[in-house]
Amino acid sequence: MRTIRSNGLERRYLLHVPIDIATCPDLVIALHALGTNPSIMEFMTKLSSKADEHGFIVIYPEGTISSTGMASWNAEFCCGDSALEKVDDVLFISDLIDILRENHNINNVLVTGFSNGGMLTHILGVKLSEKIQMIAPVGATISDEILNLNPERSMEVLIIHGQEDQIIPLYKSKGNSLPAIEAEQYWARVNKCDIIEKNETPEAIFHNYENSHKVTSIIVKNAGHVWPGGQSRMLEQHDPKTIDATSQILDRFLSQN
Repeated sequence: MRTIRSNGLERRYLLHVPIDIATCPDLVIALHALGTNPSIMEFMTKLSSKADEHGFIVIYPEGTISSTGMASWNAEFCCGDSALEKVDDVLFISDLIDILRENHNINNVLVTGFSNGGMLTHILGVKLSEKIQMIAPVGATISDEILNLNPERSMEVLIIHGQEDQIIPLYKSKGNSLPAIEAEQYWARVNKCDIIEKNETPEAIFHNYENSHKVTSIIVKNAGHVWPGGQSRMLEQHDPKTIDATSQILDRFLSQN
């Protein structure tokens, strides 16, 4: 694990730079779930092995660690000590992007995250749109506060969610969060998408909102609160293994080059 100082705090991250790195590599930032860590995110998503295949860089930042050892991200409405202490995770991720740009000729930047990490991914899409080309939150949602915010520019958005997710429900509010379906509607609105195409397969429901930047939502049938196709999952959370979130995200992101 490496460290940097951000907003006066020592912050940690795991960095994977492939041996056969591209001349102008893309950067993927992968944000772990509440109570997990960068190593679990790396194992679950298989992003490092994909980076070795395609020559991009992956960075796995670490959330704020509580006195009980639980890592969390400040997504403003959630979660844990990071939200209570108002930790500036937006600045942390911004600082990481700047460091990677100093050391490598970075091309496009993707931020993805699962659960609490996916919530921060939404926030970063709004507040760091000048530094990010695409976001891909998985098993995440937004709150009322974000509805009145607009990113400085449009970007590519891919949202993946389990249809049977009860931890972050698709169609109902829970705590301070909105139904996850409202996240795709928010991004379609701020991206000024005026065309929607709906498709359904035995595995998933696809919503495509079209404009100069596309918003896509993949609702995975029979999936709970999981990173679909991941190498690990939370206990009692069902993953039908019919959709591979990592492949869906990278296929979309790398096609921009």
